[in-house]
Amino acid sequence: MSQNWVLPVASHMLSGLYVTLWVSLLATALATLMGVFIGALSSSAKRWVQVLVRLYIDIFRGVPSLITLLFVFFALPHLGVMTGPITASVLGLAVWGGANIAEVARGALSSISVRQTEAARALGLSKLQALLFAVMPQAVRRFLPPYIGQLTVLIQASALTSVVGVTDLLGSARQMIERLAYVSNDAHAVEIYCGVLAVFFAICYPLTFLSSYLEKRLRS
Repeated sequence: MSQNWVLPVASHMLSGLYVTLWVSLLATALATLMGVFIGALSSSAKRWVQVLVRLYIDIFRGVPSLITLLFVFFALPHLGVMTGPITASVLGLAVWGGANIAEVARGALSSISVRQTEAARALGLSKLQALLFAVMPQAVRRFLPPYIGQLTVLIQASALTSVVGVTDLLGSARQMIERLAYVSNDAHAVEIYCGVLAVFFAICYPLTFLSSYLEKRLRS
């Protein structure tokens, strides 16, 4: 059986993998900034701030990542924001991932006893200083394991970007299968999708292992 299709397919999928990694990196960075900031706002004493934070978290955690991605992709032009598929994908994944990370951050902060804040205030720290120097260092230990788990989910969700036209790893794989099916009798779909599966496993499994390892360490 001829293997002449392997190198061209691998080369095209490698360019798709670069796009997947780039979209995942940008979406992860933006989602982390949004999630930590919004999670910290959940400890605000102002009721309206708490309500807005709760609404954002509940709305976007309650819808699939694909729906959020499609909504952002099609809504941005109506708001006068013209972007390409990659930018829209990064924003869509960041909005969805930010809500999940915000919930993780909120849970970590609320797990710290209020007495820690009261003790810090009694030592003369302001409310912000008490949050930054007394509460957050303890909350970070409880934040990290589920946060890494959310990163894994976000990277997996990056495979959805091909739906809006991004030639990522999955999109490039599908293109090559369609091309092979057109020029020959065998599309090699099983072999190509096995390659996609192996790449995502190689990226996500170390993160899953790290999350489990940190969780066990923090329990012991």
